[in-house]
Amino acid sequence: MADKFSLILFSGDYDKAMAAFTLANGAAGNQMEVTVFFTFWGVSLLRNRTQPRRSFLENLFKMMMPSGPRELGLSKMNFGGLGPKLMQKLIAEKNGQTLDDLLSMAKERKIRFVACEASLKLLGIEPSELIDYEYLEIAGVDRFLNNASESKISLFI
Repeated sequence: MADKFSLILFSGDYDKAMAAFTLANGAAGNQMEVTVFFTFWGVSLLRNRTQPRRSFLENLFKMMMPSGPRELGLSKMNFGGLGPKLMQKLIAEKNGQTLDDLLSMAKERKIRFVACEASLKLLGIEPSELIDYEYLEIAGVDRFLNNASESKISLFI
């Protein structure tokens, strides 16, 4: 087995994304090659605010989906969107790292991001709507499976 770490980020919850990126950055900090496969609600983390015109239903659905780390809710105690703001305040008081910090660190450490092609199609998200990052690619589940089969550690969040 190679010194690789593979992670599926299925959740679009702030706290679960924090856990995923804490683990990913820890693995990268220990010289592991890290790949995060974003699928379904996890794709929300990769979205930027640009949205091409689509059908009414696609636009409505995408309006309800968060765009990027600052719009993700908590899995528990979301309090109508107030939960993540309270968590971010607590993180700041404790001099901790926010999800934005962890994403920046992941980019500095050249962690590979793979956006699930099928999820993008299903959710009506165009590649142009994703963040600009040189280590972001769009691929199918076979890319994750190949990578995971070569990894020492594979996780699903």
